Amino acid sequence: MLRTISTTDLRSEIKRVLNEVGYGQAQYVVEKFGEPTAAIINLEDFRLLQALKQKQAASTLQETLAYIRARDRQLDPEELETLIEEARADFHRQRSDRADAR
Repeated sequence: MLRTISTTDLRSEIKRVLNEVGYGQAQYVVEKFGEPTAAIINLEDFRLLQALKQKQAASTLQETLAYIRARDRQLDPEELETLIEEARADFHRQRSDRADAR
């Protein structure tokens, strides 16, 4: 069940909220000044989300490589350098996300 909670209420109800989330009874959207700013989900859902993000990043990298191969010699060196840097950044972001998840 998805619930909404303000940061003020969360401070006073953190134990209850964490118990509900931990036992799979609820997920929370945390609002600050009426605007959603964060979500509290259980660890299993978090791991699924991380796996999905990694799969998406790998797919993006494969698409970039396919694009480079399709363009072959039509790719100018600056464009190639930009694509390589973007791929490196995605790779390092993935590694960081995996390390944070542990």
